[in-house]
Amino acid sequence: MDTVEEETTGVGKQHHKNRAKKRKRGKKFLHNAKGFGRIGSFGRGEDMDRKEYNYLLSILDAMGKTGDTEERQLMANNVLAQLEGKEIRTSSNQLGSRVLENLLTYTDEETFARLMDTLAEHFRVVCCDSFASHVLQRVLYVAMLRTVAPLQEQQQEEGDGKSAEKKQKLTAGGDERGPKDIWPSFTYSLQEPYSEEHRRACGAFVERLAKFLVNNLEEFVWNCTANYVVRQCMLHLSGIAEMKVALVGGGVGPRDSGGDKETMKRLVVPESWSKLLHSFNLHLLEWPQFADLPFGNLTSIVLQTLLQAIANSNDQFQLEQLCSKLHSECFLANLAEANNDESDESGKETPAVGKQDEGMKLPQLFHCDGAVRLLEVCLSVASAEFLREKLFGELFRDRLKALALSRASNFAVQKLIDHTTDKDTMETIFAELEGSFESILRRGHSGVVLALANACVRLSCQQGKFVKQLLDALHCGDAVSEKLLTPVLYLLPANVTPATTPKIHIHGSLILQAILEFNKPIKFVTALLEMDAERLAEILRDQRGSFIANAFVRSRFVGEKSREKMVRHLEGQYGQLAQTSHGSRVVELFYEAGNPAQRENIVSELSECSAQLSGKPWGFILNKRLLIDTYKRDPARWKVAIKSDAKVERMFDKIVGGKKRKAQA
Repeated sequence: MDTVEEETTGVGKQHHKNRAKKRKRGKKFLHNAKGFGRIGSFGRGEDMDRKEYNYLLSILDAMGKTGDTEERQLMANNVLAQLEGKEIRTSSNQLGSRVLENLLTYTDEETFARLMDTLAEHFRVVCCDSFASHVLQRVLYVAMLRTVAPLQEQQQEEGDGKSAEKKQKLTAGGDERGPKDIWPSFTYSLQEPYSEEHRRACGAFVERLAKFLVNNLEEFVWNCTANYVVRQCMLHLSGIAEMKVALVGGGVGPRDSGGDKETMKRLVVPESWSKLLHSFNLHLLEWPQFADLPFGNLTSIVLQTLLQAIANSNDQFQLEQLCSKLHSECFLANLAEANNDESDESGKETPAVGKQDEGMKLPQLFHCDGAVRLLEVCLSVASAEFLREKLFGELFRDRLKALALSRASNFAVQKLIDHTTDKDTMETIFAELEGSFESILRRGHSGVVLALANACVRLSCQQGKFVKQLLDALHCGDAVSEKLLTPVLYLLPANVTPATTPKIHIHGSLILQAILEFNKPIKFVTALLEMDAERLAEILRDQRGSFIANAFVRSRFVGEKSREKMVRHLEGQYGQLAQTSHGSRVVELFYEAGNPAQRENIVSELSECSAQLSGKPWGFILNKRLLIDTYKRDPARWKVAIKSDAKVERMFDKIVGGKKRKAQA
């Protein structure tokens, strides 16, 4: 499901909330480990005596209280020295694995080199161990970062004016910690100075592990723990520094209807690593059982990861080679077999869609979750020509309605729409789905409708037809004002009365935002302006509804007069809006959109409830930006101060290239 962000930042969505949850999980692990120790259970995995277990517990406890880098380095080197000769046994224990994962990032060159050599002697055992494999993954991750760090510095120097932006991208989210992390790894490993000899040793370790995995690929892709190591190695060879290689529903990363999110950190890597990635690709392509790989969860996700890695390495030949073989030997072969099964004795094919369940008679390809997820990744990385002629033309065409109604395959339809760059293809897709909006929404597959809305914006086509189809599906074609907007926001037909008060649907909000980006959004602009001000303020205070204000203010096709009318329409509601975090952001947006007189009216209204705002963090920010307290004391002084702040802000933006916040769908 899509989410929205208040700002375009280097960290992910809900970053601070998720970080708090992860810290809580870390504390819970420590608490549980202490409890198990008291009853004589010393962690899962390799046996450990009470003395060793208590020692590691004390280290894990101390790690959570240590913030200084030098202290972390000292602790890491001391603990690894104590565990010398016992690294494999310790890493094979649940508690020992957790401690080593976090410590090894901060080890010095000698200690880390010794750990790499130890693991290299036991690759097979470590790869297949459910706890030691996590330590191996972290060593691989840190070794990769230490190897490629100088290449990132060279890239920044070559970029000249763009170096600051690249540096920001490089370090953005670098200290974000996974659920097992106590100390950050990414930024530290890239910034710490290491000798050239040590960096070469780290690079040699990465290459040695990659070659070992290629040679044992037939065995390791079927092993759940070794499978993770294989996938992470592929990503690292292509420059994707990603530790969260999760197996979710047989696929890589989240499914979303708003297009692929650029959440992975991408780094420059040595050219020799591209050859190693090519070895993985060749090895898989030569398998006699290649046609069966997409239909197993573990093997499918290896192929998905390989596609992402090759796409990131910009090797179009390899990418085309892999996509073509998947299409011809896996997707089309399975499709043809299924079509033969559907034929009756007279040679005529039975309909692909039945009356009872329009998704049941789809070809078997679309009923296998692993194959569908692999197809989604193909759609995301394939060239425009391959997508149009092969994937759409031979797999999706004449099946789009059934696929959009299928629970398993509607995400593939969304991916197809999101990555279609050709107007003619888009018009063909729209023609097939035309008249099906109501059925699609009734199934709960609103992401398909959202993908169509975004495509209409992106390609500037079918916008009028989209609005008509949507309003007909929601039975509100002739409605105005609130009766027009409410069905769209809730994605509920106007003639349906829900048992409980519905919440704004995330896709409904995003669809409305997309419509406001259409060339002629006048019907919805008028409806917003005619809506009761209190009801509109209630919508804009909502987390999902608040981003409608972004689209209204920033759309190229919403006129300046309409914006000023909206600012005027909400007068008397700004105090209520400012009481919530999302509403306060809306206040700022409309403050920026208003003329000088309207801005003063907004601040005047806010000054009347400044006492209530002062106790809230967003109220403090609003006061600081709009100088509400200054206005309350002296309006004339406020006019001078606000003009001065505006001049300083413009000068600062010219220097650093400041950008306004954007809503991310």
